[in-house]
Amino acid sequence: MKHPRKVWCAGISSGATTLVEGAAGTGKTSALDEAAAMWEERGHRVIRAHGSELDRELPFGIVAQLFEPVLDEGVDVPPDALGALRMTTPSPDFAVLHAVYRLAVKLAGDSGLLVVVDDVHWADAPSLRWLAYLALRMRRQPISLLLSIGADERCDDPSFGEVVNQPTCERVVLGDLDDAAAAELAARVYGGAVEPAFVDACLAATDGNPQLTARLLRAMSDDGVPPRAASAWRAAEYGTFVRGEVVLGRLRRRPPKVVAAAQCVAVLGPDPHPAVLGELTGMGAVELADALRTLEGIGALGAPVRAAVLDDMPPATRCDLHLRAARSLRNHGADDRAVAEQLLETPPGADPWAGEVLDSAARDAVSRGEPDAAARLLWRSLREPQGNPARAFRLLGTAELVGGLPGATSRLREAFQSSDDPVEQAQTAIPLAIALHAEQDPAELTSVLSSAEARVDGPLAVRLREHRLMHAFGWAEAVPATVVPEDEPVNILYRASTNELDAPAAVELTMRVVADRQDAMSRIAAATTLSIADRGDDAIALMDKVLQQEHAPVVRGLAFLYRSNAHRRNGDLQAGRTDAEAAEPLLRDEKRWPTVSAMYATLCVDLLMEDNRVDEAEAVLDKVCSEGVRASWAMAGVLAARGRLNIVRGDARTALADFLAAHEHAARWPFRNPALLPWRAGAALACAALGDGERARQYADEELARARAWGAPRMLGMTLRAAGRVNSGAAGRALLESAVVVLRTSSARLELARALTDLGVVLRRQGDTSTARGHLRDALDLAKKCGSAALSARAHAELVATGSGPRRMRQTGPTALTPTEHQVANLAARGRSNEEIATTLLVPAHAIEGLLSGACRKLGVSGRLQLPEVLDLAD
Repeated sequence: MKHPRKVWCAGISSGATTLVEGAAGTGKTSALDEAAAMWEERGHRVIRAHGSELDRELPFGIVAQLFEPVLDEGVDVPPDALGALRMTTPSPDFAVLHAVYRLAVKLAGDSGLLVVVDDVHWADAPSLRWLAYLALRMRRQPISLLLSIGADERCDDPSFGEVVNQPTCERVVLGDLDDAAAAELAARVYGGAVEPAFVDACLAATDGNPQLTARLLRAMSDDGVPPRAASAWRAAEYGTFVRGEVVLGRLRRRPPKVVAAAQCVAVLGPDPHPAVLGELTGMGAVELADALRTLEGIGALGAPVRAAVLDDMPPATRCDLHLRAARSLRNHGADDRAVAEQLLETPPGADPWAGEVLDSAARDAVSRGEPDAAARLLWRSLREPQGNPARAFRLLGTAELVGGLPGATSRLREAFQSSDDPVEQAQTAIPLAIALHAEQDPAELTSVLSSAEARVDGPLAVRLREHRLMHAFGWAEAVPATVVPEDEPVNILYRASTNELDAPAAVELTMRVVADRQDAMSRIAAATTLSIADRGDDAIALMDKVLQQEHAPVVRGLAFLYRSNAHRRNGDLQAGRTDAEAAEPLLRDEKRWPTVSAMYATLCVDLLMEDNRVDEAEAVLDKVCSEGVRASWAMAGVLAARGRLNIVRGDARTALADFLAAHEHAARWPFRNPALLPWRAGAALACAALGDGERARQYADEELARARAWGAPRMLGMTLRAAGRVNSGAAGRALLESAVVVLRTSSARLELARALTDLGVVLRRQGDTSTARGHLRDALDLAKKCGSAALSARAHAELVATGSGPRRMRQTGPTALTPTEHQVANLAARGRSNEEIATTLLVPAHAIEGLLSGACRKLGVSGRLQLPEVLDLAD
């Protein structure tokens, strides 16, 4: 708001030229108005003109505007000047230019003259020639020249260069409003004080543009919006409207071809296809480039303006443009998503291929995790006379299922029942089975998959059998009578779960076939097999691939869930917690996904107990025990988790009842692999705590035999540890020593820390405090590194009980980092941002800051800038 006075000060010098530059809306015209008013207040004469695109076509059009009031006053005009002032002289010869100049000198007299031309870049060539003539000769006259030009405009006429390149020409660049100027403007509009937060919001909504800010404030004031912080949020809404209206007004003053280009850009959206835009506008490359440059200069390419242009178009014109755009995009090879966006704005029946394109775009939207967008496309597809209603209903139901929208099951059931095509029906059966699983209807689920399978063969029949196997993990009633081919990951998981395969065989088969499987279900099944077989790193790598390729919320939630569990089994509790947090919002609807909810609850309970958050763990268990979960196989895991929680609480009797209930529940299924449900090991510990040593050893021996048969180091080590705890004397010590040996070959570092702790306790009680102390120190180091507060506290207490306080723990340096912290620190040391690290590691962005802070603390540095040196020293 201080610029006009600066302009005035620059313009009072006789013979001076001032050029005011500024983007649209920065107040160029207002600045010139105020300067002119101040000149007139001091008794000086002002003549002025405002350039427009039409003036370029009128010889001496600007000059005629300047001197029109003079003609009306009856001032004596030199004869040679009359032709220019009446725009009848086509060319600016010397006599004409000089005659008009002498008229300006006459008007200046003794008081002075200010010649003002707004938007001089639109001036015609003869007028520019006269302005150059004036600028060169007015230095000894009481005449000043004040011009304005848009910041994004240019004037290539040599005469303009002669004017502005003189040493006496001063350039004044208008900028955005600062806080003080904006507050002053707001107070003037509202007639009183305004709160700073309100002013800040208005500035943000208009990017500080003075014209937009003034209009925004007037609009809000007229609508009664109070200038308080509580109303600040409304500034963005008003800003969008005002910006569109202001630029739309500028656009209406442009030639028809520029308006047509704006309409086509509005229809095509940001970054329009060049060939398509040229085809829609009917312009050549050079003409189109000029039009786009004009649109950019007036700010007509932004989203608010595009929306305003669309609203301003007649409906028939807009519809025709969308239809032409759809056809042109398709002809130029654009993807179905872009074509479908145009079809949404057109009436049905125009093209026979429309339904197919809309369906394809809907499938893509589902894969991206955008069910609402998919539903919108499919409802439009259903209106196409050449469309496939059964297919559209299948896709619509799938989209609603993925998005948790109501009506998915009925929509899919209708598509399944109305289809006469066996392939279409089989493709519908798969999402319908998932919906029926969520609604706890195993009978209809089995019927749907079986009837669909009977009508097809080949890969599609295999997929149906795979789904029957996967649903078998939900209900015993869904166990299939048919068999999936042995080289399918789902079949390998099923056979591993039923003890038909041991761990080495299951791993060998899985690793052999999974490389060729690209679908998420196969990878999740393979990751489950690898995880229970103690191949956590391979399981994590598979889930990384799923997260890289899949966008559907439920699939991503499952990938985070399984990856979290693999991290937990490996002993990286921090990574497990991070992934569990990422999975929670994607899997929180317990009624829709009871099996998954139970699995998630079991995982959370184990993670919370490692943090000594026992009450929170109990609350999770109470919440998940709904009727839907009780019907699922995963309820056995919930019951076993409750048993582990009661062991921690010291309630061995209730814990034993929980473990036995878990066994009883799981007995309805054929899954006997102890790695899925190690209930006997838990029951053994509960019996030992109750003083029933014989029964405890019986449970431990049975679990140990099953663990040896399975052959995975983690499961075997855990069972050896349980057996060591329920056996006394040398036998117990030997079993615990064996557990340590076995677990050292495993990736399960947390289980190794438990075994070392238990062995240290036994050795201390047997009097071998020196050896006990070494094991307990190692256990404490591992527990700290894994992030288990509960085990760290126990190992620390047992170490103190040996008679020696703990040595200085290795809580600093690279060896103290968890694997995930190490990855984060290394990427940060290489200059990656938090967002880039999150993308690389496939974890939520908000988790990176905590991981990085923990890594810096352990490495003894204050921030990421010091990481390269510390990590280099470590390497």
